[in-house]
Amino acid sequence: MFRNLGETFEPTYNEKLWMYDPRTEVGRKRRKKQKALLENFLPIEGGRALDIGCGMGISTFALEELGFEVIGIDLQEELIEKAKKISEELGYKAEFRVMDAKKLDFPDESFDLVALLGNSLPHLNIYDFDKIVQEAFRVLKPGGVLFLEYADWVRLLHQGYRDVLVEEPFISFHVSLNTVKGHVEKLFINLEKGYFFRVKINVWAPWIVEFILKKAGFEVETHYLGTFSVVTVGIKI
Repeated sequence: MFRNLGETFEPTYNEKLWMYDPRTEVGRKRRKKQKALLENFLPIEGGRALDIGCGMGISTFALEELGFEVIGIDLQEELIEKAKKISEELGYKAEFRVMDAKKLDFPDESFDLVALLGNSLPHLNIYDFDKIVQEAFRVLKPGGVLFLEYADWVRLLHQGYRDVLVEEPFISFHVSLNTVKGHVEKLFINLEKGYFFRVKINVWAPWIVEFILKKAGFEVETHYLGTFSVVTVGIKI
């Protein structure tokens, strides 16, 4: 009998930790990809940067390699502790803190760049994201940049809602779509270890991101990278 783990994201991290570790081959490739995105679309060079949702430091190290003085923040204390150890091991100088991006513990106008890299938006509902954007606007200097990398989930759903996806070691498929609350529910199954779980993913599209950034006072520009990947850049005016 398959074990039901309920609604949780944990197995997707525990089973695929190599995706988030800066020391693995995949981690190094992700860092290089994020560094290239920043080089192509970031309108500033250097300064003080805040990396929101830094995890184990892949995006943080990409920013440091571009010459930024970086602070990475995440809500998960375990990930922050790992990021500190990896940073010391690999010779980076970035600082890491456990912090809620909705309540940043920094003074006004203290950063040149705030970044959310690695498609973290599906974990955020529209209200939490709105608070994060307002906080980003507060801590950015005039002319500072909010840089977002994410997926267009409206396009993804239009193409693949009925498809069964193979995401080693899982197979997964969509089981519901709530158009009022703006999220989809996916069922993940690990056939080898005999368990399943569900996740709720918040649906995002560029027009929603742009609306929230403009409401906060940002000047906004969006770039499509292929069919689903998106970069949106907001400049504090």
